[in-house]
This record gives sequence, C-alpha cells and structure tokens, in this order.
Amino acid sequence: MGRSRSFHESYYYTKETVNQLPTKRLWLSYSPSSDRIYCYSCKLFGFTKAKKSVMANGSNDWTNLNRNIKNHECSTEHLESEVSRGLYQKNYRVDLHIMENANRNVAENREVLRVIIEIIIFTARQNIALRGHDEKLTSNNRGNFLELVELLSHHNAVLKIHLDKLKNKKINRLTFLSQISQNKILKILGELVRCSILTRIKKAGLLSVIIDTTTDVANIEQFSFIIRFVNIHGAIEERLVALEAAADGTGKGLYEKFCEITEKHNIDWKKNLCAQAYDGAAAMQGTYSGLRTFIQRENSKAIYVWCFAHLLNLVVVDTCDSCSDTKHFFGHLQSVIEFMRARKRTAVFIECQRDLYPEERICRMKSFSNTRWTSHDRVINVVYKRFKALLKSLIILESFNDRVTSSNASIFKNICSTFSFVVTLIFMKKVFSVTTPLSNYLQSKSLDFIEALRLVNNAKENLLLMRSDIKYEQIINEAKQFCEEHDLPEKDFKTIRSKKRKRQIDEDENTNEVNLNSPFEKYKINTYFMALDKITTSFISRFSGAQNILKDLALLSPERLIEFGKDPEQELPNNCFNYVAEWIDGISLENLKNEYKVFSTSVVSLHDGNKFPANLHNTSIIDETTSELNQETLQTSESEIDHEESEAICYNNTITVSSILHVLTSFDLVSAFPNLYLAYKALGTVPTSSASAERSFSKVKLVKTRLRSTMGEERLESLILLSCEKDIDINIEEAINRFGCSSDLLKSHLMFK
Repeated sequence: MGRSRSFHESYYYTKETVNQLPTKRLWLSYSPSSDRIYCYSCKLFGFTKAKKSVMANGSNDWTNLNRNIKNHECSTEHLESEVSRGLYQKNYRVDLHIMENANRNVAENREVLRVIIEIIIFTARQNIALRGHDEKLTSNNRGNFLELVELLSHHNAVLKIHLDKLKNKKINRLTFLSQISQNKILKILGELVRCSILTRIKKAGLLSVIIDTTTDVANIEQFSFIIRFVNIHGAIEERLVALEAAADGTGKGLYEKFCEITEKHNIDWKKNLCAQAYDGAAAMQGTYSGLRTFIQRENSKAIYVWCFAHLLNLVVVDTCDSCSDTKHFFGHLQSVIEFMRARKRTAVFIECQRDLYPEERICRMKSFSNTRWTSHDRVINVVYKRFKALLKSLIILESFNDRVTSSNASIFKNICSTFSFVVTLIFMKKVFSVTTPLSNYLQSKSLDFIEALRLVNNAKENLLLMRSDIKYEQIINEAKQFCEEHDLPEKDFKTIRSKKRKRQIDEDENTNEVNLNSPFEKYKINTYFMALDKITTSFISRFSGAQNILKDLALLSPERLIEFGKDPEQELPNNCFNYVAEWIDGISLENLKNEYKVFSTSVVSLHDGNKFPANLHNTSIIDETTSELNQETLQTSESEIDHEESEAICYNNTITVSSILHVLTSFDLVSAFPNLYLAYKALGTVPTSSASAERSFSKVKLVKTRLRSTMGEERLESLILLSCEKDIDINIEEAINRFGCSSDLLKSHLMFK
C-alpha cells in the first residue's frame, strides 16, 4: 500500500503499538476534492509553527506519504496540537486553568499584603518606628516592621511561605517589604482616613477651623489643620485634616498655606466656615496682618475665638506674679526644683520617699512651664504630698562635703520651713484645685462654647467665694496643722511690735482695734486678697471677648431655653436671633422663633427620655490624646481626682448644646425643627480651644524623634493621621486594591483576573 500513488484508507490506522493492534489516527483527514491529506489537529489546535507545517496545509506526496506521516506524528508541534485537541474534546480549557492558578497566586499575595498592612497600621497607631538601621537578612535587629513580619509569619502559613521564597531567591522583584512599599502603603492608608473625614465634613456642611504651628525636632515649622463639625448623628467632632510644613510663619504665609490645603481637599471655606480658633500668637490673631484677619476679609462670618485653654494659662501666669509673696514663692520653688534635679540629689530624694512613703508611688519634681497648662499645679502637689521627704533630703544634702550643695541645701531648707512658704503653698494649692480641672475640661473635644463659658464663670465664682475672712482663717489653720505634723520650727507668722489703728469718731466703742502691722492681717491684705482680686480681674478681662460673642447667642443657651419653656406665653425680644440669622445662611428668623418656643416646652422631657451614648460626654476629664500626653500629666492629686469626678457627674447630667443636638437627631426632629437645629449646629461647631492642634503636636514629638528626624513630610503626615484618628475604620481591601493599581507589576500580582 505504501507504494500506492493515491490515498488509501489503510493510512487511517497504524500497527506500531505494543500489542500490534491497529490504532486509528484521529488526526488524519483526507479531502477527495483537493486530493490531499491534512492534520486537522495542527490546523485547528496547533501553535503558529504547527499551522505552518506541510500536513497542516495539505500534502499529496504519495511517494513519500508513509514516511511523511510517521515523521509528522512524532514531531513536537504535532504532539502539542494533539494535547490541545484532547483538552478541547474533554471540555478542559487551558486558559481557565491558567487563570485559576493566577488567581490563586493573587489571593496568596493579597493575604500577605493584608498582614503587612495590619502591621503598618499597628505600628503607626502606636507611634512605633518601622525601619531599622540594618535591614539585611544577616542582621540581628532588622527594625520593628521586619521583625514583626517575621514574628507573625510563625502564625500565618501564607506569610511564612512568602518569606521562605524571599530567602531562597537572591533577586526578588516583589517583596512588599521595601521602604518604597512602606511609604506607598502609608500614603494610601492616610488618604483613606482623610477621605473618610472629608466625607463627614461635606455631609455636615458647617465647619470651623483650628490651626496652630510648631517647630519639630528637625527645625521645620509644622502647620496643623483641624476641622470641627457636627456630624449627621448630632455629635461634635474635631478631626485632623492635614499636617504640612510651613515655610512662611507670618500671617500672610499661614493664610496662603490655609488656602492651599482647602483648595487641595475641596473645602468650601468661604461658604461653610463659621468660626476659627487659634492661640494668642500675633501671626494668628493680629488685627491687621493676622491669619484670622485675612480669612475674615473673604468670609466675614468666620468669628474668631481665642483658645480658652491658652487664656486660662495666662490667668495662671498672672496669678503667679500677682504680688511679692507669690512671686517669691514660685521663685523659691523653681530654685528648689532646679537644685534637686541633679542626679545625686534626685537619688537622695527618691530614697527618702521610699523610707517615708514605702507603699506610695515615687514622685519626681518637674520644672515649671509657661506653655504646659498643669505644670504649676503638678509641682505644688508633689511638694505638698512629699514635703517630709523633701525636708529630709535637704537635711542630708546639707551634710555633704561639697560646699555649694551644702550651703544651698541649708538655704532651701530654711526657706521651706518658714510659715509663709507653707501658707502660700496651701493657698496656691487651693487656687489650682479650681483652675486645673477647668483647664482639663476646656481641652475636651466635645465641649461647646456656652458650656465652656459656664465652666469659666463657675470657676471664677468659686475663687470669689474664697475671698472671705472665714476661708482665709481656714487656710491659716490648715497651715498651722501642716507645720505641726511636719514638726517645723515656725508654726505661725513671726510676731512683730504691734501698731494699732486709732478708733474713728463714728465707730462704736466696742469695735476692736485693728493691728495694721499684724503679719496675719498683712498677709491677708497684701497677698491673699490681692492674689484673688488679680485672678478674678484677669478672668473678666481675658474672657471678655468670649462674653461678647455669648451676648448674641445668649437665648440659645440651654438654661435660657429651659427657663423660657416654663412660661411659653411670654414674648421673645424683637431683635432676638437677628445675629444668628445674619451669621448662618439658610435660617428663617420667624420660623426660628416659632421653633424655639415650641421646642422649649419639651426639651426637658425629651432629654430625660432619651438614652445617651456613653461617649457623648467623656467622664474622663483628660482626653485620651490630651496635649500633655506623658507620664507627668498623670500625677494627679487625690483631691483633684475627687473634684473632677464630681464635676464630671454634674456635667453629664446637665442639658448642653451637645445633648440638644443629640435629642433632635435621635428623635428624628431635624426636619420638624430645621432652623433650630441649624442654629444649635452652628453653636456646636464653634470651637472653645485649640487643644486638638496641641495634641497633634504631641504626636509629632512621639513620631518624629531625634532618631527619625530625616523623615519625609508625606510619611510624617500619614503617620500622624493614623495616630491621631485611631477610631476611624480602614477598609483594608480598598487599601490593597489601591496599592495594586499603583503599577502594572503590582496589578498583575494583586488584582484578580
């Protein structure tokens, strides 16, 4: 048959099998019309080379047909075509199989990246450095990030396989562990947090800004941009939006940076900005060239609020320098602190505390600070609670061979042992027991403007109550008892020759003559009353600007609202709410008056019947991320804690602007009282302090340390956003998708086909 000059059906079979049984060649096809044989497997399922073969295009070489068939069916191209044909006939698609394998690899890569992102979020929120000095495989310490990855690989099989592959290969194009990947992931996470914040801000509409600047460890001026708003649930929020370097620290330069940030993030401040809060720096509040002036030229409705916490700190500074006795007291106290801060002297003070107070915590004396709002009270409490240990330390130091140490210890011991020092110590402790809790209150994020002024006025009233002979005598008696308990040489004022004032003609004969030179009376007039008068005067003068703002918003105070509800038949003043209607766009004056009258009759019952969330008002006075986030802030006296707790209970039971907003939203009354809700929303948006900006700077100090001083601005901003806004949930799947779409290589390894 092989010698035949034409095709024969015997070519459809082959006998070259193990058992010599004929096997049909399924791939062979003969075309009578063209008188050629074809390999339809190569023609239909073959690759490019197979389709160009002779058998694929047809052969009629009948002389060499047998040889051509055998050569073709043994070729590599034909065998590959046969495999493809067999898969096709069994409905097995290679492309789907390849895609399935690719998706399996993508799923593994996404799981690895998920763990890496969770590690980065953890380190960022805990202010932990990521990179190490030496990140090579041979290093004993490759940095927190790589060491955490290695640690978690022991509990994650997919991550373990990934790391093993990296160790076995010398060149790895995709690791997810490089500095570039870290920065890219941090930027994506920071943007996700910022997008969530901006979404809430745009839903809120009205907003206020809190801005401050500080110099970091690298001597770069950092510009903190925080927005305060009322969310859709009626809760007040203060959120960090941006932290950028400010090259120009003038009012004009800060305004340009402000415009740059708002334009970048599409914030319509010319329409929605209703208030602004800064500290007392000239670049911020300058009348002619301050930041607030530039903003008010474009938006006259953006009222300016001088940070209440900074104002209170100025009141405290005024108190310290109010008279000679307080000035000398704080001067002596500062000298004692500086003297005791030496290493050996500190060791002596700590040892004396262990001997005298074995069951109590060791306290350390910190220096005064004009910018740290609770430093004075903290130092006074340490001296008061550890007075015995301080005196014993000075007595021990007095016996040292070093003449400077010995002489200074003797001087300070004599100063601290005087009755005048003890009286001033107790007096200042009483004063700061009022101002320090107020300072902590004013740093709260959820505190509204009216409630803040109420707390300021209450503190002022408490200080005015101290200005009486009875309170003064109580302090003197407490000082005498303190001297007795500590066995001090002076247990009263030093006696001097008496000089009595003559009785006047119109005075009764039974009137006691007043001893003008009495130390008791002299201290009361020249120190006690003078200091209290100074602090109350300082309260009035420094908070006068805030009181002027309140005059226009007085009817919105919860007290006035409740009082009006008791007699709803009374008429509102003709010019009431005029300022509010001019201040906030979209408020109808007549409708606001009507809504105010109706709501005032039911506000108490609505408030009492509503169950408030636990976080509407924090029972803790000091915020978790307070601006003084360090160990020394936590050294609070027991009396102060008791005072704070009682104030917190009172505060939580009071109807405030925040609780009114929550009532309106929780009972779905926003649509029924739209003008009233908008008015209280604007009032809740007005900030009382710039403490949130100070908190962000505390985070900067924790993140950008001396060892991390070369950190880039983008990386720093992302880390601060993650650290400050811990409560915002991050969609890790969205972060992986964004990271995967950032390059073609990552897209092929992280995005499903």
